[in-house]
Amino acid sequence: MYKNHVILILITLVMVCLTCGSAAKLGGDRGWYEFHCHADGAKVHLDSEYVGDIQNGMLSVPIYTTGTPYATYTVTYEACGSYASVTKNLPGIPAKGQTIDIYIDIEPAPCPTPTPKPVGGDMGYYMIWSNEDGVTVELDGENKGMTMNGHLQIPVYTTGTPYTTMTAYKPGYIPVTEEITENPGPGETIDLYVTMNTDSIVAASVAD
Repeated sequence: MYKNHVILILITLVMVCLTCGSAAKLGGDRGWYEFHCHADGAKVHLDSEYVGDIQNGMLSVPIYTTGTPYATYTVTYEACGSYASVTKNLPGIPAKGQTIDIYIDIEPAPCPTPTPKPVGGDMGYYMIWSNEDGVTVELDGENKGMTMNGHLQIPVYTTGTPYTTMTAYKPGYIPVTEEITENPGPGETIDLYVTMNTDSIVAASVAD
């Protein structure tokens, strides 16, 4: 009976040791590859395995020293219409706690900076000509001012939504509404003519 207990204990110890050995081998000790590259966003592969992107000029990749060693690295950069790729053999296998630095000669292409346009874009003009002063002019319901000395110049943004309707009115006169069929280009002036006629009904009421 005593002998059987000893045998069971020995078998248990052997199994525990085998388990410990397997666990240690599974995780293994680690070293690192540290990739250095100016092209942030470049993708790094070890053999065919993607391991991360270059960020802030570098990427640190942990390597288990007990695992299957990698043979090559590939760094690929693609942005702003520029593409570059480097594939080389790895310089070695890092030992436990060791870091192997790898420097990649890829310069990122500068992304073009769009030239900001002035708010509203370029300007054109409507010149409103009228037989009366003090005529209020609206474009699509927006009050643009009153005619003086027989005209009113209205600046408009050529990159904005084009106007389609002009309305002109003055107390005692018949309102005029006309369709706008042309839109000015940058620096261009389009002339619009408004003839105001007195309102006979209003004039009769005033006379009475």
